[in-house]
Amino acid sequence: VTVGEMPEEVTTTLAAEMLEISRPTLMKRVRAGEIPAHKVGSHTRLRTADVLEARERAQQQRRDAFDALRRAQDEGGLTD
Repeated sequence: VTVGEMPEEVTTTLAAEMLEISRPTLMKRVRAGEIPAHKVGSHTRLRTADVLEARERAQQQRRDAFDALRRAQDEGGLTD
């Protein structure tokens, strides 16, 4: 295990890996304004803090969806 400091900015490839999505999906989200990014020459860079915030939002959305599914199962009598 290696512990290191995260860089202030990351490449789109690394950001996509951090978010567990494909790079094209990341770029769609950047173009849609869901995740802030900026250009360094012809390359797109993202602030690590923005990527981590997007990852937390996605995790929270998954938790919320799972909770809603559990409630629906409970209300529908679908649990054992």
